[in-house]
Formats: sequence, C-alpha cells, structure tokens
Amino acid sequence: MAALLDVTTARVIGDAIGFGMAAAGASIGDGLVAGRLVEGVARQPEAQGRLMPLAFLGIGLVEALPIILLVLLLVHLFG
Repeated sequence: MAALLDVTTARVIGDAIGFGMAAAGASIGDGLVAGRLVEGVARQPEAQGRLMPLAFLGIGLVEALPIILLVLLLVHLFG
C-alpha cells in the first residue's frame, strides 16, 4: 500500500510542476503579446482597431494551453 501511495504522490507532484511551468509560460506569453500591442499602438495609433482583435486572439491562444493542460492533468489524476 505504501508503494501505491508513493507513486500517487509522485504523479501529483509531477502534474503540479507541469501545470506550474505551463502557467508561467502563459504569463510570459501574455506579457509579450500585451507589450507588442502597446508598442504597436504607440507607434501607429490609427492601427489600434486592427491590432486589438489580433492581440485578443493571441492572448486567447496563449491561455488555451494551460486550460487544456489542466484538463489533461485532471484526467490523468482521476482517470
């Protein structure tokens, strides 16, 4: 029984580390997208209408990775 508990604990720790890395990567990606948006609007204010939807799309795609990973980790943990 102790060996099963150790394997389960290792799985949970590994999943937590993986999700933490995905969340950190997503936060870096969000910052890069938002920074480029501000830079683009500062250089060309009239392009704000074209840049905002692209930035929202980029942030949405970046945020999709941790959400998908969270679902996969929950399936891995409880499945």
